[in-house]
Amino acid sequence: MSFEFASGNIRGNALIVYLLFSCAAQLKEFQQKSSPLNVGGEKGGGGGGGVGAKKKRKVKGPSQHDVSSTDRSSPENVSRRLFPFVCLPLSSTESLRQLSQQLNVFTPPLTCSLFDFVTALYHSIFFLRNQELAAALESSNLTNSQLNTKLDQLVRSCACMRICVIGEAYFQPSLKKLHICLSSLKVHIQTIGILVSEKSELQTALQYTQQAARQKTGEAEELNNRLQSTKQRVTELERTLSSVSTQQKQFEKHNKELEKERDNLRLEMFRINNLSEESKQQNSELLEQLKLRTEENGAMRLEVDDLRKRLELADLMLQQCSSQSDPTSANQQVQLLLEEKQQLETHNQQLLESFAKLQTERDCYAEQIQEEGRVWKDKTEQLLTQIRHEVYADTTLALLSQEREAQNNAEPQSSGPSESEVALQEALNTLKQEKDTVTAQYQAQLRDNEQLSRLCTEQETRLEELERQVEHQVQEEEDRRRMLEDVQSDKATISRALTQNRTLKDQLAELQNGFVKTNENMELTNAIQSEQHVKKELARRMGELQEELHNIREQGLLEQRDQVVAHLQQYSAGYQALASEREQLHYQYLQQVQLMDRLQHEETQGRVQLEISHSQLKQEQLELLVKDNEQLKFEVRELLNSSTLASSSRDQGDGVESQSLQESPTSSSIVIPEDFESQKEMEEFIRGALAQLEVERDEARRQLTEEHRLHMEARHQTAVALSLEQQNHSHKPVHNHPDHSQNEHSHWGVPVEVHQALQAAMEKLQQRFTSLMQEKADLRERIEELEHRCIQLSGETDTIGEYIALYQSQRAIMKQKHHEKEQYISMLAQDKEEMKAKLAELQDLVMRLVAERNDWYSRYTGAVAGTGMANPDLLPVGQDPMEVIPLSEPTTGLEALSSQTYSTGSPQADTKSLGPKEDGTAQQIMQLLQEIQNPQGTPRSPPFLGENPCIPFFYRPDEQDEVKILVV
Repeated sequence: MSFEFASGNIRGNALIVYLLFSCAAQLKEFQQKSSPLNVGGEKGGGGGGGVGAKKKRKVKGPSQHDVSSTDRSSPENVSRRLFPFVCLPLSSTESLRQLSQQLNVFTPPLTCSLFDFVTALYHSIFFLRNQELAAALESSNLTNSQLNTKLDQLVRSCACMRICVIGEAYFQPSLKKLHICLSSLKVHIQTIGILVSEKSELQTALQYTQQAARQKTGEAEELNNRLQSTKQRVTELERTLSSVSTQQKQFEKHNKELEKERDNLRLEMFRINNLSEESKQQNSELLEQLKLRTEENGAMRLEVDDLRKRLELADLMLQQCSSQSDPTSANQQVQLLLEEKQQLETHNQQLLESFAKLQTERDCYAEQIQEEGRVWKDKTEQLLTQIRHEVYADTTLALLSQEREAQNNAEPQSSGPSESEVALQEALNTLKQEKDTVTAQYQAQLRDNEQLSRLCTEQETRLEELERQVEHQVQEEEDRRRMLEDVQSDKATISRALTQNRTLKDQLAELQNGFVKTNENMELTNAIQSEQHVKKELARRMGELQEELHNIREQGLLEQRDQVVAHLQQYSAGYQALASEREQLHYQYLQQVQLMDRLQHEETQGRVQLEISHSQLKQEQLELLVKDNEQLKFEVRELLNSSTLASSSRDQGDGVESQSLQESPTSSSIVIPEDFESQKEMEEFIRGALAQLEVERDEARRQLTEEHRLHMEARHQTAVALSLEQQNHSHKPVHNHPDHSQNEHSHWGVPVEVHQALQAAMEKLQQRFTSLMQEKADLRERIEELEHRCIQLSGETDTIGEYIALYQSQRAIMKQKHHEKEQYISMLAQDKEEMKAKLAELQDLVMRLVAERNDWYSRYTGAVAGTGMANPDLLPVGQDPMEVIPLSEPTTGLEALSSQTYSTGSPQADTKSLGPKEDGTAQQIMQLLQEIQNPQGTPRSPPFLGENPCIPFFYRPDEQDEVKILVV
């Protein structure tokens, strides 16, 4: 189509020039009519004129270029001379040259301004060319004589041409087949263009993949940095876990020791319980030892308070241990616990010793009480005997009084009382006094008995309180046992936490393995990128990569994409080689076209010379020869048109290919995006690209088979045409052989060299196509492996995300527990301060109570000593009786006993004033003890610890939101 368009343009230009020259000729005729003088131009030269001109040339001989201006400028001559140039489909350069020659022939010097303007315009353009043509005209004038001698040869050649026309009619079907072959060649060229466009598309895809590879390398570097930071973090966590594990082992050892100690303490407590039962039995028998037992109870309460203080200190120490994770503080805490254990053992021993002392003192006091009972029995017996004597004396006195009254009645007139009566009266008075004293002693003894009964009741109540205290101690032992059980539960929680830490460590190990795999993938990508620059090691390295792919089938997605890039680069290299081969073929086509252009140029020159020679012949021979020549030229032109159409189609095909080569990088059917939004999108893109490549492969195979078939048919037809041409050459004369050999390629279709080059290109293209299809099949298998690996990687990423979510939830729970623990610690600190204030107040009250107890004890001992040393029979009449001061127990907090004395005055007032004071201090002590035992009602324990306030371990986030494990 492009050749036909070019020929149409040339013909249009020739027609325009023809019209211009006709206008110039008419203008010249007008000037000749207006001016009497004839203007002649001898500038330039050309071949061909009228009949008269030809006769003049015959007369003048070689130098006959003086032609009249009328003959040159006549429109008929101009049209007749320009007609073959308009009709012939020549190249653009040749047409311009011939048109410039005709312009030099048909443009004489004109006097008119319009013609001067036109000649000046063309003279500047074609001046040099006209000089060359003048020299060519001189040489043509010299060769005219030679052409006259060759007229006979031309006549013979006309006969040969007739034979050729006959042969052309014979070879018409072969020419059609040749056209079919040329169309198949066009189809083949179109397939080559398609392959070139595919190459451009693959190049663009390669560029996109390279950009993606660069991005992935950047991401890989970031991942490497993150991997290093995670490795550091993992090492830190491993160190902390190792320290935690060592601490846990130490604590397990200590827990085992504490369990052993707990068992020993249980045995001791069991023994103590047995002893307490025995003491209960003994206390039921010994009601008189309430004072000493109350003192023991006070001491036990103080010891219990000390134990509670120690327990609180131990709890605080445990909480401090929970907030500190260094092994030195843990060792210190262990030492403190061991010291406390030793103190408790010593305290238990002291308790046992005090219990034994109390038993001995109880026995002693029992013996003393028995002796005192015996004394009181003796005193009562003495009093009874005294009472009997007094009763006897009273009866005797009554008898005597009766006898005296009888005597008085008998002897009314007596002078006065006798001496015996006076003595009896004195004895009676003394007896009355003794009676009064005995009754007073009797009443005092009754009072003492009542006081002893009250003391017995009070001791019974105190024994009940002691039993309650023993039960309270048993409850405390149960609380201790619960604390030990809580320690065991804390140990279980520690073990669970360690299992969780192990699971987290396993997860970190899995993440580390994943990062190691990504690092290996990055190393492989770097190796592949380095191999792209080395062309010689490409095949060897690809073999190594295939072996590595068989060994390492669980690589990541990055390696697989890089391998796809490597395959694309191979495709680009193959397409580049194919393009280079195509360029070579195109260069060969250009050479053939240049040869054809030269042959056409020589043919045109021969035609011009033939026309010049024919103009010198006679009119009669010319008419016959012109007719024959026109027929032959028309047939030759058809043949030439067919040959030039074939060559121009090849040229146009090359132009299309070159244009497609230039324009192919801009258009691409497969556009690889820079980044995929998801895994499914990438898989769909890869599947679509594979389907498109398969369709293109099938289409290319079909076209290849069709072209191969057409090529074989064309080859067969060209072989037949060559055999017929050889036969025609054998019939031609020898002297006509050089001219015909020059026109050989122009008369018949594709040359042998071009056919061989096309055949070699087709074989190479077929080999390249088979290798390409094999590589596509390998790529499909590799992409299936990639899809499988992508599915595995997506599953692994989902599991990792679940682990991360679980870890974050656990971390939030730990943070909440840590906040609650800190609140509880602040509450405990506040309770500790309050407890310190209460203990200080209690200490003051106890010191005051001890001072009071010592005072009363000294008074009591003095009173007991006074009553033991005094003898009621030897007391004088006017002496005050002894006073009995009852003891009020300071530590029990019960009701104070009423003081009963025989004396009056200041001592009685003293005892009455000290009793209420002692009661107030005891009540204050009991109130403080109750507040200490039950601070603010129920104990304040945090909800996250339950009943046991012990914290085994917790996670503490620091300023950088990193978790450090602290173990109690």
